[in-house]
Amino acid sequence: MQLSCDGLMMADAFLAQRAHLQRVAYRMLGDRHAAEDVLQEAWLRWQAQASLPGVPAAWLHTVVSRLCLDQLRLRRQAQHHYAGSWLPAPWQDEADEQADPLAQLGQRAELGQALMLLLERLSPDERVAWVMYDSFDHDHRQIATVLGRSEAACRQLVSRARKRLQQGERRFACPPEQRQQVLLQFLTALGSGDLSGLLATLAPAVQLHSDGGGKVLAASRPVHGPRAVSRLLLGVRKLQPAEQSIQLASRGGETVLLGFTGGTVYFQMSFAVGAQGIQGLYLQLNPDKLDRPALSPV
Repeated sequence: MQLSCDGLMMADAFLAQRAHLQRVAYRMLGDRHAAEDVLQEAWLRWQAQASLPGVPAAWLHTVVSRLCLDQLRLRRQAQHHYAGSWLPAPWQDEADEQADPLAQLGQRAELGQALMLLLERLSPDERVAWVMYDSFDHDHRQIATVLGRSEAACRQLVSRARKRLQQGERRFACPPEQRQQVLLQFLTALGSGDLSGLLATLAPAVQLHSDGGGKVLAASRPVHGPRAVSRLLLGVRKLQPAEQSIQLASRGGETVLLGFTGGTVYFQMSFAVGAQGIQGLYLQLNPDKLDRPALSPV
């Protein structure tokens, strides 16, 4: 069907904002599939407008933020019935395909699993307020419009969210050079099956979180401590069939470990590194959160 001139203007205005809105929705939801669904709904609402809004970016950001808020509130109820641990669905975009994963070993990613998991500690309103204010520079008036609260209440939400996140992020304070060295040592030890080498890279309070979503075998609860984590990783490595392969990749601006079978990703592991070594390992196994192509809005 051929679009009218107005229809083309509407489509162009939406596409100009799409990449930004996708990052907003992912930061708010921690799930790229849910973020795509939100963008599809925003596109349908955008198409239903009789004319181009005065400030398209503001209109779209408000709609996407409200849709994300609704999703977060519904998901908080659903997570009580989730099978095992819940982890964010990994972020991936075109920049990841061009990036050198070895060059990113020292980086802490803007959309990395450690930060996204910290955001899960916030209430839905706190998370939307923090993302709008700290990540995308919206003022308290705009946040109040989305949340339906007073500007004073939104200031308190942002302040409370920032304090809670800062408390968690201090665990992951680590110079880039140290992070790179620790991760290289970990990958070498895992590849060779070196238990002592693995133990040397893990912090005393290390935790491994795995998300199978009830679809594949995964630990139902976080695994605690260097020895338990090392034994689990080496046990899984020994059971790996010959047709499966593991390689480094870039996802969301950070270096991750991907497992492949038959050309399909069957796991992604990302890391949180602190001054004492690897503090967290995040093993995404849920097939519904891996390898799903993005949808086109038009």
